[in-house]
Amino acid sequence: MDLATIDMSPLHHSAGGGSKRVLIVRLGSMGDIVHALPALVTLKENFPAWEVDWLVERRWRGLLDGNPYLNRVVEFDTLKWRSSLFSSFAWREFGGALRQVRERRYDYAIDLQGALKSAVACRLSGARQVFGFERPWLREPGASVFYTRRIHSDAVHIVEANLALAAALGARHPVFRFPLPTGDVAAIPPPWRDGAIAMINPGAGWQAKQWPAAGYAEVCDQIEQQYRLPVIINCGPGEAALAVEIQGACRQAHPQPFSGSIAGLIALLRRARLMVGPDTGPLHLAAALGVPTVALFGPTDPERNGPYGNSHRNLRPENAITSHRRSGGRNEVMDRILPSQVLAAVRELLAEQGQVRAEAGCVATDSRGATS
Repeated sequence: MDLATIDMSPLHHSAGGGSKRVLIVRLGSMGDIVHALPALVTLKENFPAWEVDWLVERRWRGLLDGNPYLNRVVEFDTLKWRSSLFSSFAWREFGGALRQVRERRYDYAIDLQGALKSAVACRLSGARQVFGFERPWLREPGASVFYTRRIHSDAVHIVEANLALAAALGARHPVFRFPLPTGDVAAIPPPWRDGAIAMINPGAGWQAKQWPAAGYAEVCDQIEQQYRLPVIINCGPGEAALAVEIQGACRQAHPQPFSGSIAGLIALLRRARLMVGPDTGPLHLAAALGVPTVALFGPTDPERNGPYGNSHRNLRPENAITSHRRSGGRNEVMDRILPSQVLAAVRELLAEQGQVRAEAGCVATDSRGATS
């Protein structure tokens, strides 16, 4: 396990007794980290003198770059750890890194993940108190044995559940803000640096959340023809073949794939007028950046996991059964979302865009679209 501590630009802190040190643990993934950002902001806005650190998996570190609300980001390379579990070097490195974390002497650690690995990380941090969820927000019920305080929340959306943990520390005034990096313009291919674009994100962490390639192809055709917006296909690791399938199914459009760093994706999204995709990280990132989004839901519930943002439309077939089984194959419920429904949502959003677009972030909306 490779753990490295990186100092962030500090805020002004009081040396008085009111100052506390807090460790937020939300290791991954992209969308979940985005949805945890308001809890961070709420803690710092309520307690400016507190020092707040964040424990995160190395591959998601780019989501927290330059965050003005953080004092330190602690990188936790769980992928490397799992691949080198029996390496003596990995264990020595882990022991040294653990000492670095414990040296911070945290007053509180809060587990925003609700999994065994995140709960163990909170406990190993040496924090005096460890705060975590009760059901139904626990991903793994066994995690609760590592908490000193278990917090019940009647929240509907995960953002609000995260804010309940911040409230348990005394942060009673929630702040719905998503501080995200500027991004790396240099990582954008030159043809896309000027002018408006639309993006689709066909991949998803679970195959059951994916919408058919033929549907995306029809949407690409209509977006390029009706709105003269070039379409970019965001490709995560292992998704190049899916992009090729969509390109092959297009009749008129010529969507181009993008596969780059988090910083490149953020910079590209800041230039986008639209994002279409399933319940997955890049879609939630787009919504938090103020990009109008059309979100396609099947096994997951938009009331719980829907995008927060200025402008979005959630499409989910009636009578869809909620499931979080990551091992499942294709889910026929996604096939019941029609391209005509997606295009109708696109048309509504593009008509509204002049009034709702935000350049430097967004005012959060609840899962039904009401402004908070």
